[in-house]
Amino acid sequence: MAGYRYDSVRLIFALLLCGLCGGAIAASIHAYKAVHADGTVSYSDTRPESAQSVTSVNVPGSDSARLEEGEQRKQEMRDIGKQLEEQRAQEAKQQGERAERLAEARREVVEAERNLANTRQSKRSATPERIRLAEERLQLARRRLRQIEGGAP
Repeated sequence: MAGYRYDSVRLIFALLLCGLCGGAIAASIHAYKAVHADGTVSYSDTRPESAQSVTSVNVPGSDSARLEEGEQRKQEMRDIGKQLEEQRAQEAKQQGERAERLAEARREVVEAERNLANTRQSKRSATPERIRLAEERLQLARRRLRQIEGGAP
């Protein structure tokens, strides 16, 4: 019975050895595929002289291609983020400038109203010409304020 056990171990080792040798032989056999100008395909176990050596290939779906696409997408997202930040900064700057113009226009209206009231109440400068000029100035200031509130520069 002991001899039977050693025979089975020998058989297993023999099978493993055959498998390893077969794998090594299969790995050492290369077949080169050649596509000819007329469209025919031929196979050879020797490398044709027209064959070119390829060191790296970006096959769609491979890990390196996916990594490269991921890096490109990250860069695109960074660029888009920078553009959005610049756009928001520009919009904030424009809103600040518009707010300054609105405040200035409101000050001009208040000043023109005060000037008109002072001109009408003054005994020396209450001439019709000065009152008309003060009214025109008030109208211009109000028109400018309406334009700025409406969105005009």
